Order: sequence, then C-alpha cells, then structure tokens
Amino acid sequence: MKKKLSIVLILSMIVSLVLSVHQSFAETSNNVLLDQSNSNVASKKTVTKPNSSELSNTQIYDIFERNINDYGVELVDWQGYIANPYVKLTVKPPKDAVFPVTITIKATGTSRLMMDLPSELSKDGATKILTFSNAEEKKDFKLAIHPDRIGGPNEVEKYKLTFKTSDKIGNGHTQNIPIRVWDQDDNKETNFPLHFDYRSDTITGYFKDEGIRNASEQAVKDWFYFFDMEPFDEVPANSESIMIPGDNWENHVEVTNNVPYNGMWIAMRGLNDPWSTGYPANNGNYHTRNGEMIPGQIHRSLGLILEFIDGAIPFTSLDDEKWYLTDLYKVTDVYGLIMHEFGHSLAFHEYWSGMQEFKVKGGNETDVVYYQGYPVPLDSSYHIPGDEKYWDRISGQSGGWKHDFPTRRWMLTKLTLLVAENAGWKLNRNLTPFIKPQIVTTSLDNAKKENKYTQTLLAKGGVPFYDWRIVEGSLPEGLSLNRFTGTINGKVSKNQSKGNYTFTVELRDYDEKSIPVTKTFSIKIR
Repeated sequence: MKKKLSIVLILSMIVSLVLSVHQSFAETSNNVLLDQSNSNVASKKTVTKPNSSELSNTQIYDIFERNINDYGVELVDWQGYIANPYVKLTVKPPKDAVFPVTITIKATGTSRLMMDLPSELSKDGATKILTFSNAEEKKDFKLAIHPDRIGGPNEVEKYKLTFKTSDKIGNGHTQNIPIRVWDQDDNKETNFPLHFDYRSDTITGYFKDEGIRNASEQAVKDWFYFFDMEPFDEVPANSESIMIPGDNWENHVEVTNNVPYNGMWIAMRGLNDPWSTGYPANNGNYHTRNGEMIPGQIHRSLGLILEFIDGAIPFTSLDDEKWYLTDLYKVTDVYGLIMHEFGHSLAFHEYWSGMQEFKVKGGNETDVVYYQGYPVPLDSSYHIPGDEKYWDRISGQSGGWKHDFPTRRWMLTKLTLLVAENAGWKLNRNLTPFIKPQIVTTSLDNAKKENKYTQTLLAKGGVPFYDWRIVEGSLPEGLSLNRFTGTINGKVSKNQSKGNYTFTVELRDYDEKSIPVTKTFSIKIR
C-alpha cells in the first residue's frame, strides 16, 4: 500500500514539474514575442529620413569656358542711357546631388539687375529658377543691368550673385560669387540745342504736369546724346512751321517758331485720341550750316503727340532704382513712351528720305548688317519688327513689347541707333557702345631674374569681361598671364636666360561675334 502511494506521489510530482516547465517556457516565449513585437514597433517609430548633407559647388562657366566660381562676373554700364549688353553664363549642377535638382539664382544689391525670362524683378534684384534632371545636364542664363544716371566714369558697382542648390532628398548648398559693374557713364547730356514748345498743349494740358514734362524732355535729350551734331545756322522767328493734329487727327493747327533757334524745334501736344506718335515737318525747309545745305535733308522742326489710354496710370519717375515698376502692361511709363514715339519724329518715318531708302533696301545697310549679322527691315509703320531675330543682338532687348528680359521701360538700343543714323544723323562713335575692342598697352617693363614681376595689360571697347590668352610664343619661366584680369605676374626663374622674350597676346571681349584682337609684346630679362 505504501509502495503504491509512493509511485502515485512520484508521478504527481513529475506531472507538476512538467506543467511548471511548460508554463515557464510559454511565458518566456510570450515575453520574447512581446519584446520582439515592441522592438519592431519601436524600430518603425525611430525610422527617420537621413540627415540632409551639404552638396558640392554648382559650377558656373562663361562663354570662354572659364570657371567663374571664384572670380565672379563682370557687367558694363555703357555711356548714355542705353540698353546694356548681357553676359551669358552656363550652370552645371553638382554631381553628388540626387536628381532632380533645383537651383535658385538671385542677383541682389540693386533693382537694376535682371535675368532672361522666365525670371522675376524686385526692389532688391532679380530671381531665376533652373531645374536639372541629371548630372550631365547644363543650362544657360543671361545676366544684365539696367542703366542709371549716377556714378562713373570708371567706378565699379559691387553686387552679389547667389546660387541656392537643392536636390530631391533635401541636400543643399548655397554659394555666392561677386558681380562687378564697370560704370562708363559720364553723367552728361547733349550739348545740341533743343527748343521745346508747349504752346499747342491746349487740349489735355498733359505737359503742364512737371513730371510728364521732365520725363518727356529727358527722353528727347537721351536720343540726341548719341549724335555727333554741331548747331545749324540760326532759323529766324516765325520762319519754320509744322502742323499739329487735334483729337482723332482732326482740326489741325499750324504752329510756327516764336523764337529764333539753331538746333531743333519740338512742338508738343497732348490728345485724347487716337494714339501717341511723332513725326517731322514735311515743308521742304532743310536748313544749313555755314551757309551750306545739310546732307541728308535734316528736318528742323518735329512734332510729338502724347495720348494716354483709358485707365492708364502715368509713371513719371526718373529714379532708376524704380525702373522695374514700369510694367508696360500695367502702367504708362512716360519716359519710355516718349522715347519710342520721338523715334518716329527723329528717324522712323517716311518723311525722312534716308529712311525711305533704308526701307526699300530691306535694311541691307553696311553698319547694320555688320552689327546684327543680317539686314534689319522696317515694317509698314517704319518700326523694326518685334520678332526675336530683330532684337538687339547684344542686349537682348527690342525697344518694344517682347524681348529676352522682363518687359519694362522702352529703351534705346545700339541697333536702333545704327538704323536711325540712316535718316541723316551722325552717331558719336567715340562713345563706349561704338568702340571696337582694342589692346591699349603698348609695351611691357623689363624684368630681373628671381625678382617679382607684375604688369597688367589694358584694353577698352567692345563688351568688357575680357579674356586674355597667349596664342604665340611664351612668357619667361616663372611668369603667367591671368585670363580674367590681363595681369602678368610671378617671379622670373633663376634658370631663365637673359634676353628678350617675345609673345603674342589675344584679347576677346564678351561679344560672341567680335573678331579677336592680337598684339605682340616683349619682356627683356636682365
């Protein structure tokens, strides 16, 4: 009996132990599974986007394939109030980016900075956005500056060009390069005598407004600034006449000069309808200088009509930091409107026999073709066509509604002036827009072995942002030529033999159609 109880007791203990072990194993397994589950949840909760990293530099090149990241870019503000040349630059995105890549370009420091469309203007500068789909893609953009009437000559305006790069996963980089603007303006106005006559402004009285009057007169003066003209023989009072129209081109009145003058007499009138325009007198009175008839039949009296469309907001400011507000689609910029319409008085009109001939020839005139690359015809209303082909080649502007840059103030362009010359005017070719590139330096200083040497080659004309290269011969050992600045710099090697070292330097300006200029120099090593 005791033996049976012992066996039963032992079996009971074994079963209890097995159940205990099974329960412990189950609990342990459950805890492990629970821990794994919690671990997975925690893992999911802590999965985060990798930290964004700094990309390498975006690379910027000029038309000469020079990398300008360190040196920067140079613009020019030519003499006179004229559309300035742009510089074209090429952007290459960083290769370590995850594509697509967006690069936001900002030109800051003055409202006068602008970039080709699509882009935005503001009181602080201009903004343009480029997108890239792969590392091999590259894109061009154009940078220019609107002219101003302050500073110069030979002052340097300093601004900033910023490239902000962002890739697909948030990596980014910001870099700045300098903009230097070479101001060549002389802050002068024409010396040619102009007589403004407002006696006929009896319909709207627009020209009684000082802002309108000042903006209009400045636009006229800015045309004549570019002409190389001496005063004519004096026209006696009441001997020159011009017809001035009324509203809807009815009720014309004849006006004669009330005072003597020896320049140009300009009769101004505001109308309600139908449009603004300008025209020369067609009375056959082509006047003289030193008693001789002026070649080209220069008309001596001009008419100028100003008309505002309904709802127009006149803009009369001549502050060039506000030029970007002169949106042709929203406001009527008096300066720009008069600049355009006075062109019809001055040249772009059938009454000018020289322009008739130019039109008949289809614009096939030597200076125009040399500059633009092909003839520039005039349409039936004596305008240069607004097609892109006939936009001024180096400023990208057309003096009209559409061009490379945001449409704002109508501007004089080099092309416009070259065409206008055909009316019989003579351009002042000594002004910087008309000077061909040339190397000014005539000789270089001698150098001594193992001594430091620095001398900068000088140039003028064309579109500055020059490229200097040695195309024949070589510099003495130890010296090098900076392609951007034209500076020859270094220390002549002690191994360099004494004697004359001759080499030829090539100068290229930023006009892609310019013919390179070369000059040969010698450096004597003592």
